[in-house]
Amino acid sequence: MKVNRKIIEIDEELCDGCGQCIIACAEGALEIIDGKAKVISDNLCDGLGACLGECPQGALEVIE
Repeated sequence: MKVNRKIIEIDEELCDGCGQCIIACAEGALEIIDGKAKVISDNLCDGLGACLGECPQGALEVIE
């Protein structure tokens, strides 16, 4: 049985690397790499989207 889970996806075109999403991510799933936010581990992301409202560029979305 396949289980779908939610995870954050980052639009690198919109991301300006401000880091606000990283501060909001209690799981430590995000880091700034080469000036852009990246999900460093799918396993760490809980998919709840605490980071979504922190992004001033709207670069984050929850996907399944």
